[in-house]
Amino acid sequence: MKRVWDVIVLTLAVNFLALAGLMGWLCQSGRLDRERIAKVKAVLFPAPVAPPPATQPSQDSATTQPTLRLEQLLASHSNMTAGQQVDFIRQTFESQMAQLERREQELAGLKTQVDLANGKLAADRTALDAERKQLTDEQQQARRLAADQGFQDSLNLYNSMPPRQVKAVFLTLGDEAVMQYLQAMQSRTAAKVIKEFKAPDEIDRIQRILEKMRKGQPATQPTKE
Repeated sequence: MKRVWDVIVLTLAVNFLALAGLMGWLCQSGRLDRERIAKVKAVLFPAPVAPPPATQPSQDSATTQPTLRLEQLLASHSNMTAGQQVDFIRQTFESQMAQLERREQELAGLKTQVDLANGKLAADRTALDAERKQLTDEQQQARRLAADQGFQDSLNLYNSMPPRQVKAVFLTLGDEAVMQYLQAMQSRTAAKVIKEFKAPDEIDRIQRILEKMRKGQPATQPTKE
């Protein structure tokens, strides 16, 4: 086995020496120059095939894109000096920043308008709910008073009496009862009765009752007289 290996090595060495001598003779004779050597090398040792380019841009190209844009921008103004180009870049940057600031201000203004509209909508909804509640309370109060025959009889009696006498009766009643009758009376009759409250304590009391009526506070329970 060792002899076979020695024979193989000796054969390869002889062939290598013969090939080297041949290459040297070709070079000396001018039959083999650098270009032909490069072609022989390309045949014996072909270059590896490069992989096909990816369809999507690589991260390197994405990161260099702003630089390419800057280069293109400068190339379009190549007739400027270095200082002029620096000033031009600064002005372009400031212009873009100003545009961004204007857009931010416009967005902030739109947001403020939306917030104001939402606030007004909430306030209108609250006022509408309050009006609905007041109307419902007044309707319930009217139904209760209409169902109370004693209250209706007293109301008819007060409507037929002089305002001064009605005022004297109201002075003996509680605020809730007075408010019930004033709400149920006709507006002209109620106004005449209110004018009869002339003393300071009477004025304070009737103003307190009228304030409750303006706030839409319904009377709690009809009072029979």
